Amino acid sequence: MIFFTTYVAIIRRNQERVEKRRGAPARVEGGTVRLPIGTDVQAGDYLEHRLANDEIRTMVVIDVVPPYLAGAGETDDYIEVTCIPVERVTTRQVVTPVLHPAMSIAVKLVEEGRLSDAVSEAFRLVEARVQALTATEGAGRPLMESVFAARPPQLDVTTATGPAAEDERDGFRHLFIGAMLGLGTPRGSDETSPGALDETFEYLAVASMLMRRLDRAESRLP
Repeated sequence: MIFFTTYVAIIRRNQERVEKRRGAPARVEGGTVRLPIGTDVQAGDYLEHRLANDEIRTMVVIDVVPPYLAGAGETDDYIEVTCIPVERVTTRQVVTPVLHPAMSIAVKLVEEGRLSDAVSEAFRLVEARVQALTATEGAGRPLMESVFAARPPQLDVTTATGPAAEDERDGFRHLFIGAMLGLGTPRGSDETSPGALDETFEYLAVASMLMRRLDRAESRLP
């Protein structure tokens, strides 16, 4: 049985950056926060709690571990949440285990606080990978059009078969073109706001997904 010794505010921002706050009893031990079963918390949320010196500390949730004891009640079980302080998210280690390994360079830029550079580098890597796989020197939209609009395409990134594959192929053609036109050069972002970090990793997640599809295409090359 665990005793909750303090309260935290759980903060969640939607896509419009509208903030929703709710309180929950907690036990805070450094970057580990234990919460009652049933607490609505997920990676990307922010937690605020008051330190002994009355200072408010804000942390970002990076991992949520399910209850240790299946079927236990709220009085003898808990959710374990791993957090990092907001002031660390652009200066120290950033945990991103789900991203494609090629995104490691971009993640390093995030750790240095260079969020716009990280996004630009992520999509530059996608472009360079397409160039390398097709031995093409083109760039940007013309490159993606020539590679993915051909029938058959130079790179087949589909997972579906039959008629569905054509829809998927056309959808990813637009995704690759859109990545070159609208994502590789983020505009008007405030790198000092906590929300900027969220958006940066959303960009990197798109680039990572495209890289994984290029892995699939590479495996099909003669």
